[in-house]
Parts: sequence; C-alpha cells; structure tokens
Amino acid sequence: MRFAPTRLIAPLVAAVLLVLIVHQTVGALRATGVWERHRAPAPAASPYAPIERLLASAPAERTAPLRDPFDYARAPAPTPARRPAAARVVAPPAPARPVLTAIVWLESNPSATIRWNGRDYPVQTNTLFDEFRVRSIARDQVILEHAGETLVLQLPKKGD
Repeated sequence: MRFAPTRLIAPLVAAVLLVLIVHQTVGALRATGVWERHRAPAPAASPYAPIERLLASAPAERTAPLRDPFDYARAPAPTPARRPAAARVVAPPAPARPVLTAIVWLESNPSATIRWNGRDYPVQTNTLFDEFRVRSIARDQVILEHAGETLVLQLPKKGD
C-alpha cells in the first residue's frame, strides 16, 4: 500500500486551524484577565464584631434564680418585679362633630349640606345620614339627633 501525500493535506490544515483557534482563545482570555492569578483578598472584618464586644463586656443580668428542672423540690420564691412608674392618663380627644357647610332655604322644603368624616351629605328634615337624624333645618342652624343627644350645628359666619 502506497502512501499518498494528498491524503495528509486535509488533516494538516485542520490541525493548523485548531492551533490558531486555541492560540486566539487563550490570548483573548489572558487579555480580559480571566486567566490571571488573583490573590485571595484578606478576610473582611466582621460587621458584628463591635456588638459582640459590647455583649461580652456587659455583665450578665439575671432576672430570676435558676433551678434544676429535674429536681422535684419546691422552686425558689420569685423575686418581686419592679413596677414601672404610673403611666400618665391622657384624656381622649373630643369626638368629632359634623360641620354645617351650607343651607338652601326654601319655605316648603329647606335642605342643607353637612360635612362628616371627609364626605359631604345633602340632607333634608327627617333624613338619616351615618347614624344622625336631621330633626329640623332653620335659616342659620340645623338640629341633629345622635344616640339620644341633640346637636345644634350653626352656619359659620362669613370670614370664619
């Protein structure tokens, strides 16, 4: 069997191309710094180190004496707890009142607008709005009834 040199051309070209491709790839990896040897960075200080030092230096406070949980003897008497200073009693704020914003006066059928809880309610005599009953409407005031109490709402004066 005879050896033909034309049969070697294709494998030689493939080997040369493989060497060129590997050479370019290695060069590109070195140029980007991927294959450089990096030194390991120094370990960072723990962010909890100051807190741990404070806790280690603080004296341990015991709230109650410890006892053996497997000992069936009587537990030590609890120490009386200190009571905090008496809290100041704060009076609750006065309950909010509806505000009379306008009255439309018609002899036969007067009506008014009342602002309550961020909403305006158009009302007439003997109507209900949010737990209030309108008992009467006059030229400058509206009388409401709420939980058995009577509220008189005055129309604000000009400039108020």
